[in-house]
Amino acid sequence: MKFPIIENAKRQARMCFLGIAIPTEVKNIDGEMVQVEKVLKFNRTALKNIGKRMVTKIDPRMVGGEDTMRFKVGKPGSAERVEALIAQYASLAEEEMSPFTI
Repeated sequence: MKFPIIENAKRQARMCFLGIAIPTEVKNIDGEMVQVEKVLKFNRTALKNIGKRMVTKIDPRMVGGEDTMRFKVGKPGSAERVEALIAQYASLAEEEMSPFTI
């Protein structure tokens, strides 16, 4: 069971860290070895979204759930639906009215 206050505290704690410093040795202009810190920055967006689930939105018409045709005839893609659409589009005159709802 996840508590929102704890999840918010975890997210806030993660956002405090900007990166990590790794000590490395580098030659300077004189050829001497100097110890410096190389900073690797964290991806803040990735840290913010840890634990969130990525959900892709699906168009219900593609799955076959909703039929948005105004005058329903047959099933989507059937021969009788195609004939009905041909007849409806042919009967459209000056007033443009789509057989599908928007």
